[in-house]
Formats: sequence, C-alpha cells, structure tokens
Amino acid sequence: MTVQIHLGRSGTGKTESVYNRIIDECDRYPDGPPIVLIVPEQMTFQAEKELIERSDKGLTRIEVLSFSRLSQRIIKETGGKSFLPLKKNGIHMLLRKITEREKKNFRIFEKASENHGFIEKTEKMITELKRHHISSAAMTETLPNGADQLLIDKLSDLAMIMSQFEQETAELYLDSEDNLQLLAERLPHSEYLHSASVYIDGFHSFTPLEQSVLASLLETVNELVFVLTADRPPALDEELHPLDLFYETKSTFLELKEMIDHLNLPTPAIFEYDEQKRFKTEALAHLERESVRRPAAPAADHTGIRLINAVNRRAEVAWCAREIKRLVRDEGMRYRQFAIFLRNIDDYRHYIETQFESEGLPFFFDQEQSALYHPLVEFIRSSLEIIQQHWRYESVFRALKTEIPTDLDDESVREDIDRLENYVIAYGIRGSSWYSGKRWIYRQFGTTVERDLEAAGAEIEMEEEINRLKDKLTAPFVRFQDRIKNSQTMQDFAASLFQLLEDVDAPLKLARLRERSESEGKPQEARQHDQVWREIVQLLDQVVETADNKPISLQLFTQMIEAGLEGMTFSIIPPAFDQVVVANMETSRLSAVDCTFLMGANEGIIPASPDETSMISEDERTVLEKQGWVLAPGAERQLMNESFLVYLAQTSAKDRLYISYALADQEGRTLQPSMILNHLYEMFPALQAETVFDSSLDVLTEDEELAFVTTKKKTVSHMTAQLQQWKQGYPVSSIWWAAYNYFAVQTPPDVQAETALKSLFYRNVPVSLQAATSKQLYGEQLKTSVSRMEQYYSCPFQQYANYGLKLKERETFKLEAPDIGQLFHAALKEMAESLNAEAIDFKDLTEGEAAVRSKQIVENLAPKIQREIFRSSHRHMYVQKKLEEVVTRASIVLAKQAQKSGFSPAGLEVDFGPGGELPPLTVTLDDGVNVELIGRIDRVDRAEREDGIYVRIIDYKSSAQDLRLDDIYYGLSMQMLLYLDVLLTHGGKWFQTEVTPAGVLYFHVHNPIVTADTKLSADEIEAKMMEQFKMKGLLSSDPAVIEEMDKSLDNGQSSEIVPVTKNKDGKLGKRSRVINDNDYERLRMFLREQVKYAASAITAGDTSLTPFKKKQKVPCTYCSYKSFCQFDPSLEENDYRYLRSKDNDDILTVLENDPKGGNR
Repeated sequence: MTVQIHLGRSGTGKTESVYNRIIDECDRYPDGPPIVLIVPEQMTFQAEKELIERSDKGLTRIEVLSFSRLSQRIIKETGGKSFLPLKKNGIHMLLRKITEREKKNFRIFEKASENHGFIEKTEKMITELKRHHISSAAMTETLPNGADQLLIDKLSDLAMIMSQFEQETAELYLDSEDNLQLLAERLPHSEYLHSASVYIDGFHSFTPLEQSVLASLLETVNELVFVLTADRPPALDEELHPLDLFYETKSTFLELKEMIDHLNLPTPAIFEYDEQKRFKTEALAHLERESVRRPAAPAADHTGIRLINAVNRRAEVAWCAREIKRLVRDEGMRYRQFAIFLRNIDDYRHYIETQFESEGLPFFFDQEQSALYHPLVEFIRSSLEIIQQHWRYESVFRALKTEIPTDLDDESVREDIDRLENYVIAYGIRGSSWYSGKRWIYRQFGTTVERDLEAAGAEIEMEEEINRLKDKLTAPFVRFQDRIKNSQTMQDFAASLFQLLEDVDAPLKLARLRERSESEGKPQEARQHDQVWREIVQLLDQVVETADNKPISLQLFTQMIEAGLEGMTFSIIPPAFDQVVVANMETSRLSAVDCTFLMGANEGIIPASPDETSMISEDERTVLEKQGWVLAPGAERQLMNESFLVYLAQTSAKDRLYISYALADQEGRTLQPSMILNHLYEMFPALQAETVFDSSLDVLTEDEELAFVTTKKKTVSHMTAQLQQWKQGYPVSSIWWAAYNYFAVQTPPDVQAETALKSLFYRNVPVSLQAATSKQLYGEQLKTSVSRMEQYYSCPFQQYANYGLKLKERETFKLEAPDIGQLFHAALKEMAESLNAEAIDFKDLTEGEAAVRSKQIVENLAPKIQREIFRSSHRHMYVQKKLEEVVTRASIVLAKQAQKSGFSPAGLEVDFGPGGELPPLTVTLDDGVNVELIGRIDRVDRAEREDGIYVRIIDYKSSAQDLRLDDIYYGLSMQMLLYLDVLLTHGGKWFQTEVTPAGVLYFHVHNPIVTADTKLSADEIEAKMMEQFKMKGLLSSDPAVIEEMDKSLDNGQSSEIVPVTKNKDGKLGKRSRVINDNDYERLRMFLREQVKYAASAITAGDTSLTPFKKKQKVPCTYCSYKSFCQFDPSLEENDYRYLRSKDNDDILTVLENDPKGGNR
C-alpha cells in the first residue's frame, strides 16, 4: 500500500502531472488493474472529457467516479441486503410527512414548520449532522449543559425529526449520506478495489463521513494518490493561521497525515509543485504569486488582465457577450475556451440568457436547475390545488395554460382557453359550478335591471360553445377529483395522480415538447423534457415505497408532493462541447481555461456574505463546539474561505482574465466594488477600470461603437438608436451609415431591419378615416348618445376606440360604480312607481315605510346586478344591506324635499329616441346626414302655475357631481342641458302644452355620516343631513321657479334643497347657481352647434389623439385605451388640448358676443 500527496498552487501542473501518469499507466499496461479517479460530482464529466482529450483514444482501465457513484459501484459489487435509494426530493417528502405528524409535539418548530423553506432547511441540517456522525441518539445523549433553552428546544425538535426519519428509513432506504456510511463498511470486501490505484482530485476538504470512506480506501486499495491545492505541506505540529489562503487545504493535509499515522501505514510520499506552467502572460503569473501576500509586490505590466465596471448588470453581461463574440470572430478562439465565474448566478441568469441568445452565443450553466417551473411539474401542483382548494379560478387556468391537458398541435386551443377564462372571470365561476353538471348561462350584459329579455341567437351560440369548452377541458380534472374522493392511503393518492398523467397523455406531450425544443435549437431544454418524466415517476415510486397502509388526508399528500417537487432538480450534462460555460465559483472545478470572466465583483457578493439560513446560528455553533460537537464550518470560517475561492477563479485563466462589476443594480441603487479589487490595485498600480455601457449612444470613440456591431439583431437595434439621434440633429459615425447601407440593399429586404427602420419615421399620430370607411363604421345615419359627444370632446381617439372599434376591457366579476349606479336608478324608479301605483304621494313617505320598501326593492333588483354578485359572498351580502340603507336614506330625503317643493315627478326613466316616450333630438349636418340624439332621462319633474308648466330634470348620481358652465362650453358636460332641450323641444306633445325650463339638478344618492365637534340635537342632525343632500346644478333665475323649487325659502336664507341663496332684500345671492332665460336659450343653441360639430368630425373620420387637460384633470387617468393609443406627452407629436378654467359670467359673455362660442 502506497500513499502519495501532490501539493501545489494553482497552475503548477499537479493535476496535469497526475492525469499524464494515469494515461501513461494505461498506455503501458492496457489490461492492468483498475484505475479510479474520484472527483466531486460536478467535475466527473469535465475530468472524463479531459482524460479522453489528453489520451486521444479509449481508456478501458479508468473509471471517473464521485463518492456517490463509487458507493453505487461497490454496493452493487459486494451484494448484501439491497436498499432502495432515497433521493433528495424523496427525503423532502418524508420530512414533510414526519413534521405534519409530529408538529404538535414540537417545542419550537410547530409554527415554523408551516413556513416555506422549512423542509429544505431541515434536510440540510440533518444532512450536516449525518455527515459529521451525529445521530438522533447522540444528540439526545449529549444535549449541551447550561445552554440557552432555545438551543435545547431546537435540538430536541431536531432529534425528534431525525429519530423518526431514521426509523422510517431503517433497513430499507439509503440516502446519499447513508450510502457513504455503507460504502465505508463494504469497501474492504471489494475485489475490484483491492488491486486498484485510486486518485482523488478536486477536493479541498472532506466531511467526517468522507473521511471514513478514505480510511477504508487506505486499508483496501493498492495505491492512493491525493491532489491538493496548497503552497507547501505544513508541519504536523504547525498551528495554521486562520487567514492563511490555503487554510482549508492545509487542514485537509494534516487530517490525511493524522489518518495515515492512525492506521499505521507507511509515510506518504509528498510531491511539491512550485513551477508555474499554466499562465501565458507574466501578469497572470504575478497575480497567482502575489495572491497570498499582503501587501503584494507591484508589477508594471498587466497584460492579460482587464478590469471592467459597467453601468448595471445588464450592461456588464452585454459587454461580456460582445467581447466573447469579438475574440471568436477576430482572434479565432472557440466558445469552449471561455468560462464565466459568478458567485450569484441567480442574479445574472436572466441577463445571460437574453444577451447571449441575442448575440448568438452558445452557453451552458454548470449548475443544477430547479424543476419547479417545468410545465409538467406546474400541472401536477395546480391539479392538486384544484381539488384541495375547491376549483379556484387561478388553479384551474394554471393547469390549463401548461398545455399538458390540451392538444399541442391544435393552435386554436389557446384561444379556447382564453375564451373560457374570460367567461369564468366575468361570471365569478368557482367551486362546484365547474363539475355539478349545471349548465352555464351566457348573457351579453352583466347587469340586466332593464333587460329582462330572452337570450338572443348569438348568446345561445356562445353559451353552447362555453359549455362545450368547459366539458372538454375539465374532464380529466373531474375524473381526477372522483378518484381522489375514493382515495384513502398514500398508494391510492399516488395512483390517482399517476392516472391523471396518463389521462392527459403526459409522456406523449413531453415528447412533443422535446421535439419542439430541438427544432428551436434548445437542446438543454429538450433534455429537461426527457428527464422530468423519469423524475416524476421516481418521485411517485418513492411516495409509494415510503408509505404505509394507514389512511392519510389529501392535504398531507399534497404537502408531501409539493415538498418533493420543490427538491427536484435537473442534472443536465453539457449538450455540446463548443460552448461558453457559466459556473458557480463555489461548486465549479473548472480550471486551465484560456479566458476567464469573473463577473459580479461587488461588495457583499465577492466575497459572499456567510449563509445565515441554517437552523443553528453562529453563536449556537460556538456553544456546541465547546461541548465537543463537530459541525460544518460556521459563518466566520466560510467568510475566510471566500479568499480561496476568489484565488481559484482568478488563477483559472491561461491567457486572459476579465474582472467586472456593476455600478448599480436593476433598480438604480448604487453598488460598491468588491474589496478584492484593492489587492488587485496593489499588484498592478497601472491597472485602470474601463467603463462599459449597454448602448452605443454612450460611448465616445468609433472603435467603441464598432464593438456594438455584432449580430444582425443587435446591430439593427443599435443602428436604429443612432439614427434616432441623427434625426434630432446629433452627428452619427460612418459605421452606422455603412450598416444602414448594408441593410438598405438587402434582397429580399431583411424584415427585422425594415421594421426597425420604419420606426425612425413613425409618429404616434392616428390616421383619419376615409369617408367610405367612416360610413361603413358608423352608418349612413348617426344615432348616438350625448355621452358619446362628450367623449369626443374629451378625446376624439377615445370616442373612436369605444364607439368605432368597439374595444372593451375584459369583464370581471366585481361590483363597480356603474353597477351600483344602475341599482340606485332602478330602485328609486321602483320606489316612485310603487307609491304612485298605491296613490301615495312621495312627500307622504314615512321613514319606516321607506325602509321596508327599500329592502324589498333592493332584494328584487339584486339578482339582476352583475350576474347575481350579491349572492356570491357574505361580503357582498353585507354590501347589499348597506345599499338598502342608502336607498332608504335617499328615499326619505327625496320625500322631505318633496314636502318643501312645488315640483313633483312627471316621468321616471324617460326614454327619448325611436320607440321612446319622446322623439330623438335631431340635428342635420352640412352634408345632409341626420344625427339623432337618443338617451334616457332619470327623472322629469313638473310644477304647474297660472302662467304655465315649469319642468326640471333630476339626475341620480352615486358620486358627488356639479355642473360648471366652462365644462359645458368645452363639451365635457353637455348631457343635462341637452336632455332639457329634448324636453322643451318635444315636451309640448307630452304635457299637452308648451313648457318652460326650470333647471337641471344632480341628486347625490348616498348615506352620509354627520360629524360635529359638539353634541347636536335631533333637529340639528336632521338639518346637517339635509345639507349633505342639497342638489347641485343650474336653475332658472325666474323668481317663480325659485319659489317652486323651495317653498320654505325665506329672505336671508340658503335653500336646503337647491343651490340658491336669497339676500335679505329678496334678491338672489351671488352663490346662487342660476341663469336667465336669454342665457339659457343661447346655451341651448350653442350646444346644438356643439353636437353638430362633434357629429361632423366623427362622421368625417376624426381619430385625433388630442385629450384635453384642464388644470390637473385629464381623461387619460381612467381611460381604458391608454395601452392602445400610446399617448405620450413627451413626444413632439403628442400634446394635450389645454383648456383654461372660466367662470360662468365669462362663458355667458362669450356666448352673448358669439353664439357659436368664439375661439375655444
């Protein structure tokens, strides 16, 4: 038995020497005894590849194994009792089962066990304990004396979990740590290893379990060779300095020496390597030599080393991609000659994926990837959620949108799912509605208080389609639910889940997804589709194998499956040889690459902050170590070991080393450079950081701009940005004109370039409709509402999108202001009609009677509001009750107002237009087109006097609103006065006599809360309540009208009902909202001109994007079409129509001087 230990710094050729020795042995004795090379798991493929490349032929004597693969090899050879392998996700499932079963017995983990990540932390802690030979029994026996009670409780709970885990797996299952323990026991019985030479490379330290394996190897194999990265062999009695760069590997050396002495084996031969062989530049060699020294000796030449700072991480990655592209293009390098080292791959993964793909660079992440977001995994999780959470909308469509339960070759399926989703969102479908067999009903309108009509043909057709889609798409889940209901044991649930996967042809779907990925040039993704089915089947096998026949709940089964899926990862070998490798500094063992990019060299990242997520804190570890416990290195040691990881990454390159860092994160927060750069500046005082950008617009020289000319896609992008600058008067390099000329003469034209160049001349200005198109869109005659006219004046494009294109937002099952408004309108109408039917005057309505009637009316109307939303939840039932109170309060106030007023209702919900109680208001345009204004007036009141009939209009509003003359003038609030015009124009027939305008008023339907600083009497409360309900609007200044509006109004008082104040002399006060008959007539004629102008513009095809802005008010705030119109006031072609506020006198003066309103 011989033992060798090869020691040397990075780049001194120790691994190369050992590999050459292995190859020489194979060449000399091809049929000799086995040669085993043991390396870390993530290094096996790399080592095999390197040995084959060095040998240039097959090597039959050599096996490259990790410890876990060696254990499988030896256990298989030596036989004995067979054990079932327990993978990481199987461990997670078993731990979830144990924690759910034992949580009530926990001292401290009961609540924590429900938190996300608890199972993973527990698994890591148990793995650490097993690696360090600490069993549950040992934990119980050696609980630390005098320790903090929190630590004792924590260890007690861990011991309980670990004890249960050991019982569940005893004599039947093996996890990776158990494998190592069994390997140590079985190694002496292996004939395969007795004459073997074993080489161990790539390790910096060994856990106690691995040391047990090494001890068995030392007693078993013919020759054992270790390779360690260290500058020298330490003396046996040497006390290592904690800050020694090679502290970890030197400690390992001493542990190996101690083990060899303990086994009474011959003293190992020590081979030291001190000659640097890797580095092609003196600067890289100097960097390696001085990495261990503080302070470092300076060097003038830094050839081969560049320091890069980027404005952000995206720019950092983009520059890296461009530089790799340049080196491959200009210097003939291959992609496999590059390696990117990161300490935080997750922060950079998205940028690397997008930037490298756009540059056409092949790349591979040398890191296991979570399978949690694979379509099949997501399908399983959401399918279980469907049953467990009673068919929530989100769960159902998460499952459907994975495309696993659908036909992947049917392109219409996505539209079908979207159509079904729209219906489900609009109708609030959930729970048993999915599977009860009850037919789903479709109606075009959600609120039907005025539409008690039978379903139209189109509605019936849509209803048939919706039900067909529902039955087709949910059939597998309904069957799954039936099977789950009949499941009791773990095996039953697992069989039900597997049958669901069979029902949806999951293996076939994965094969199709693999083919799709291969056709799109995504080999890594294709292999994931291959691997995931095996992983899922193994997961279900482990569920069954670890289960007993006891009944369990669906919740526990789901939690176990979730735990298993969260622990599932893809272990993918590189899909190609020639690609850039992106590696994690901690786990990767890449070395001797030609060009290294060390990215993310920022403070807090390199060196990385210690992992403080362990169940046992740093202070608790210190307490346990004093009690004799041996655990993994704590935070302090981890932080010290970071320098060694940085050393390995910096010295991995033969020819070029790039170190880069970002100046800001994706949110613009400043990032500081890493402290490792200080040491770099010591070694190379002349080294200066180069600043790189993500955009060619930010660089200064033509050479820097030329670097942005890479792939066609990226070149087009940068060229377009440059030419946009040229349009604004800035100079542009000839590089971009050359690029422009290149794309301009392409035959056939390059689609991407053509589209991008068109954007240079794009202006966000909608094209007006041609006359023929406008007629097709709007018709020969225009039937329209006043609100449409108002919308035109608000923004012509908004009118076009709404009434021309008829674009609508997706309906949602929620109670919104328009729904409440419709309920109020209908309720108050029914209140008046019911009183009228019983010959009861509104003014005689009592509070008690109002409450009873309101309750009954709202109960009758509620099912017609937003698809029976008031029955959907207790919350909405409560809202219904509050709305009953609002209707009651409004009815009471209306009754009290009626007691003081000479006006009484003459009509409710009065329609005007074809088939209405009143004809439409007709305006003829200059081109002969007739415009018919149609609509509905909430309430028409009349007051009879000797001189005739006065009429007023009241509009019920669920929010406070007032009428301003400048809003009328600008066309933003024309409705009330146009409604009054309709009444005056056609009221003669309706009232059998001519009528006189009295005014227009808004009644705010609400239930206000009265507040006061002092205690109020009942009369004072009543007065304040009435004040809250004072109507707003515009009235005739005729004293007769004012008298009828509020008969209780005396001189020197303000009305409680309408916006009128009387001075002591009987004249109307300045705050009175009134106009005289002449002013009203001018307003009436002006509004007709407004209608004529807007209708003419609409029919002429006006689609201009010119929203108004009045002070801070803009229509864009609540516009449904913002994402569609892309209005941007920062663009030269986009701007608001600025409207100046005017007082009423100014408006009336303008109209008096110019009936058409002058220049607005």
